[in-house]
This record gives sequence, structure tokens and C-alpha cells, in this order.
Amino acid sequence: MSSTGRGRRRLLRILLSAVVIAAVGATGAAMWRPWEESLEESGSADSAAATTVPVEFGELTSRLRLNATLGYGEPIELPATQGMITALPDPGQVIEVGQQVFEVDGRPVVLLEGERPFWRELSSDSDDGQDVLQLEQNLAQLGFFDREPDSRFDWWTLDAVRRWQEELGIPVTGKVAVSDVVAVNAPSIRISHVTADLGETGVSPATYTATTLKAATPLTPAQARELTPNTPVTVLLSDGTEHANVIASIDPGGQPTDEEGQTTPPTAVIEFPDQEQVTPGELGNIQVVVQSAEAGEETLIVPVTALIATAEDSYAVEVHAREQIVRVPVQIGLIVDARVQILTSGSDVEGTPSDAPPLEPGDEVVISR
Repeated sequence: MSSTGRGRRRLLRILLSAVVIAAVGATGAAMWRPWEESLEESGSADSAAATTVPVEFGELTSRLRLNATLGYGEPIELPATQGMITALPDPGQVIEVGQQVFEVDGRPVVLLEGERPFWRELSSDSDDGQDVLQLEQNLAQLGFFDREPDSRFDWWTLDAVRRWQEELGIPVTGKVAVSDVVAVNAPSIRISHVTADLGETGVSPATYTATTLKAATPLTPAQARELTPNTPVTVLLSDGTEHANVIASIDPGGQPTDEEGQTTPPTAVIEFPDQEQVTPGELGNIQVVVQSAEAGEETLIVPVTALIATAEDSYAVEVHAREQIVRVPVQIGLIVDARVQILTSGSDVEGTPSDAPPLEPGDEVVISR
């Protein structure tokens, strides 16, 4: 038997141990005829008090239900200011590239997009560099630079900077100081919290997040190995609304946390291209259901609580029919959401005499008595 098969059998025993009725000894298998147990043998009181449910026929697929958080992501601090803060943004404000984020010494600090911070003043005297390329890319995005961006601060760059400064209403110097701009690796940001007061210096003015809502759900290492991007999921919002979606990415985690020796867990991220499906009012805990990629086959289905363990890896169910309770041997399959597949029953179960009756759709199986 494969390790997968052994693992599944162990899992089934663990799951069933908490919910099935106590095991009954299986001595003398050739003579044991549990399906002949009648009303007199089981007791009329037990039979009358039996709670039953009908046997279903259908498809049982594996589902993984995960707790998730709907939000804008972890807040990030803006860099500390290099002067006195004279204007601040509002919490929840969305700021696009080219717009003012806050104000220092009466001058706007403008949002630009880029992976690296601007670390030096840029002007006609600047050496070539990737920061010049990043500046030209932003100027091109804003409509002030109509050439192919490169790493050289030349006349074309100087002209674009001057026209940009004129539109901003600031002194037209042709130079970009470090304190004039703030670079983030995103085309826009959402102000999360204002963390400074007017008049403060040398502090971060605010924290920011992404502008789009996402769902993030922590995973176990085993789940992180099994799940992949584009895995279909169903997102269950707090108001009961359901949306079909896919896993956008898997963050492997492993980053240090504030607690010594602890690291961040793997995380599945679900994005919402249609942001109208979610609203800020739904921020907080939601659920994500991962549907098995493997299609289930149609079989008989009963509640797990209907199973009786008769021996190791052997089970039966009790059927209540015509004032009798008849015990039917069964072979079980997949267990999902407290329901179980019945793969074979009656005489089709290995080691069961040929006159053992089968389980049929609609039969009333006993779940308690």
C-alpha cells in the first residue's frame, strides 16, 4: 500500500473515532448475520426512538474551508520628513502618481512610482544613474517627457522637470530635491493612518496601503505545498454573498515577526479585479472555500454519524424499514463536511455473505437511538 493510501486510512480512523457509534466485535464472521437483526432483537423502544435520515445519491467533493481577512494589506510607513510638516493627508485618501502626499515647509511632497527611493538631488550636474531613469519614467507617465527614458539627466530631462514644476506651482529650478518627492512601488496609495501632527519634523507623516481590497488567508505548510495560483475558490463575505474567484498568489512566509523565534506563516492571496464585489464596509473576517480540483463520482452518501465501526477499517449502517432495524455492511470512501461516500454495501463488501442486502437510495439510516 502506498504512503498516500496508508495516510488516508489513518485519517479516516481519526475522523471517525470522534463521531461513529462504539465498535462491535466481529468474531465468527462466517456465522455473523447482522442484517437479520429484527425489531425483537433490537428492542421496540430503541426502534421507535430511532432518528433516521434518507440515503442520498450524488457527488461528494472535497472542500477546504479557510478563515481569511479582507483588507488593503499591511500598512507601510512613509519616509520621515526632512522639514516641518505643514499639511497632512486624510485617512482613507487615495493618492495617484503626480499628486501631493503631504506638505513640508510649505512645499508639496509629490508621489512618484519606483522601487528605489530618491537619495540625491537630481539636476543637470547629476551623474548618470537608475534614479534618473526612474524620474524620467514618471515624467513620461505624467505627460512631460516624450522621449525614451534613459539614465542621463540631459536637456530633455531639464525641460520636462521645469514644465512639471510650473504645473505644480512651485519654484521652477530644473532640480528635484530629495524632499520634493516620495517614491513607492505602486501607481497609487491609500492613506491608512496619519501618524504625525502639523509642525513636527523628522517623523513619518502617515502609513499607506494598496488601494484595492484583497483577501489573505494563512495556510499550514502542507496546504501551502498543495495549493497553487489559479486554484478555484469561493469567497464567502460576511453578508452571506458568494463570489467565485481564484488564488492569485501564494506567499511562502518565513519572515521574522515581533515575537522572538516566530516567523510569518504561508499565505494565500485572493484579488478582486471587480472591486464592486467588495466594499470597505466588509473589512474583516471572511471565509474562503477551496473546491477539490478532482471531480467526485456519484455514490451513495450518508452522515458520518450513521456509521458503526464493526472491526478495523470495517463499517456498517443500520437501516430502519418495516418496523425492523437491519444492519448493512458498507465500504466507505471520501469524508467531507461530516458526510461519507458509500462505495459498496451488502454482499458487495469483501468478506460478506452473498445474501446480505445492499443499501439503496432513500433508505432510512439510523443516526441515533
